Amino acid sequence: MPAGKAKTTLIAAIKAGTATEASLLAAGAVQRGVSSDDYPCNNNGNDCTTIYAVSIPGVTPSAYITWFQAQAAAANSGKRLLTNAEWQIAAAGTVDPGSNDGLANTKCNTDGGGVRETGLAGATPAGADSCISRWGVQDMVGNLTEWVADWVPLSTGCIITALFADDFNCLAGASTTSGPGAVVRGGHFSNGTVAGVFAVSGGNTLLNANDALGFHCGR
Repeated sequence: MPAGKAKTTLIAAIKAGTATEASLLAAGAVQRGVSSDDYPCNNNGNDCTTIYAVSIPGVTPSAYITWFQAQAAAANSGKRLLTNAEWQIAAAGTVDPGSNDGLANTKCNTDGGGVRETGLAGATPAGADSCISRWGVQDMVGNLTEWVADWVPLSTGCIITALFADDFNCLAGASTTSGPGAVVRGGHFSNGTVAGVFAVSGGNTLLNANDALGFHCGR
């Protein structure tokens, strides 16, 4: 990040949601979490004062982020992690993925072998019009599984229920040796048909970080 007044101006733009890719690059901002857990702070988030959550159309979203780091990045940008209930309504109306959805298709990225760019309505492959909720939110299903705010006892199993159709439902059991877990939603780029608006798991510890784990946030 730049120093002094330029930094203050850029952070204000990030918080207002008006920062562009060009302005961020011109100011020397660096995207983290593209190919590794390279965030300049601890996994527990206590010192994460210089990372920011920014959504830019046409840019591959960051992954490899722990729950604590995601929470800090959101807070630094004047945002927060969605609650499980908020995530559910934000995802409502997103098409249930089929087995052919993928990186280069115009649907949710659930069988693509990797993360694709953040949605841009009308563009292909970035931002399929059919992978958008009725609230206009892109990529709630597939691409990256998403942290939400809620903690649960670390789940140890999955069950099948009619409510969840074929989406994964992994909130069963409770570990007596590890945890807590944080809820993740939606499914990722290789979950296939078990991804979807009802896909949910409590089987990730708060310090998990991998190439399929990211987040949406709100204000």
